[in-house]
Amino acid sequence: MKRIGRLVLKPLAFLAMAGFICANAYAQDVPQRNQPQAFVVCTGWHALCTASPDCIMNGDKAYCDCMRVNEPHIVETSNIQDAAVKHLTLAQCTTRHRCDTDEAPVCKAIREGLYEVDNVRYDWVSTFSYRGWCELLKVKPVGCDQSAPDYSGDLNWAICDGAPCTEVQNPSDPQRPLSCRCQVEDTAFLGTTGSCTGNNGGIMSSSPIGSWDFENNQYRIPLPGYQYVQGACAPLKSDAF
Repeated sequence: MKRIGRLVLKPLAFLAMAGFICANAYAQDVPQRNQPQAFVVCTGWHALCTASPDCIMNGDKAYCDCMRVNEPHIVETSNIQDAAVKHLTLAQCTTRHRCDTDEAPVCKAIREGLYEVDNVRYDWVSTFSYRGWCELLKVKPVGCDQSAPDYSGDLNWAICDGAPCTEVQNPSDPQRPLSCRCQVEDTAFLGTTGSCTGNNGGIMSSSPIGSWDFENNQYRIPLPGYQYVQGACAPLKSDAF
């Protein structure tokens, strides 16, 4: 999760599906508009807030203890919080002129510690990567809709995509040495711990409920490389023909 997580994703699930339908229906008649890439791929160190179940709310933000990971990762461009870097990335990386791995301006900003939020530069940024994904799939996400009758669970959740992060001296959990300042949402979300309640009185880092296909246990949105991760997590056997 620089951890996935806005992961990934409030309007993206609907837009991805709607865009797919429209593209197939009208591709022969209407030229596709040039739009910013929804996701870009970077390599190197980043914060990963996937499965952070105990984020502490403070005002309109939540502070999540996150992992420190060195591997390819995915940035949702709409959630870049450095305004200048976001502008450059959206202008340079488009559906007509796509940025390949590490070509997006945001990749350089994260790699070189140039990511700036509220006039402060951060060495760590939360983005999304597939670390531990096979284990995460064993605990199927549950739908958490606060408006549902008899709902029991948290009213808020944290979305950490693009969040600035700092190192924690002597962290209580050595596996989560970074603290990321995440956005807080009050919309329907995915319960990533098998329930809709965070741990130790905190809220969980998660994604919008519409981003997940519960029937097929997979994302609805076109995350780069996701098709390969699904295969890597599957049992080694032939599929039914």
